[in-house]
Amino acid sequence: MIDLEKRGSVFVATLDLDENVIDPPFVDRFGSVLDEVQATSGPRALVTTGSGRFFSTGLSLRYVETLDADELKGFLSTVDHLLGRLVSAPFVTVAAINGHCIAAGALLSLAHDYRVMRADRGFFALPSVDVGIPFTRGMTALISRKVPPPWSDDLAISGDRFGGREASSRHVVHRAVPEDAVVPMAIEVGERHAGKDAETLGTIKQRLYHDVLEALDS
Repeated sequence: MIDLEKRGSVFVATLDLDENVIDPPFVDRFGSVLDEVQATSGPRALVTTGSGRFFSTGLSLRYVETLDADELKGFLSTVDHLLGRLVSAPFVTVAAINGHCIAAGALLSLAHDYRVMRADRGFFALPSVDVGIPFTRGMTALISRKVPPPWSDDLAISGDRFGGREASSRHVVHRAVPEDAVVPMAIEVGERHAGKDAETLGTIKQRLYHDVLEALDS
């Protein structure tokens, strides 16, 4: 379940199902959210947040375990496509990381333009190396582009978990704030940039992230 509401010029998408794992219904619903925001005229921005203790814990391992190699490749391709749509969205996007942000959930946050994370609770981690599912080329390009070295390499190779303050100091997220400020600050950022011209912003993102989008599309 992803609930979508509008606050001023900002759409707020709240991921609200258990640990907000990513499976085909999640991919379809998030794609519909992007469709709805993109179809709206006038100032707009998107904030994505979670509920309870979780932003998202990544791919549904229960679903993934039912797939053979070709089916897994196909599913990861749909996830890559969703990440690419988010990276190149012609409106500003902000991840309001309210709790644990792990694996593909962390990749989802990295696909946003800005990230605001809770400072006192919750972890950011990319444990692909421990789960046994390698990043796709596109996911690797996204990590390398959105997190500066050496922290991008450390995140991917170690699989270690970082709290909000450490994630901020490593430039994984833009700000680490108290729990009650996460969504309001994300909305403030979105509102500040909601009036950007969609065509110009979309073109800038396509050119800025050309290599990432090309890898995600492959």
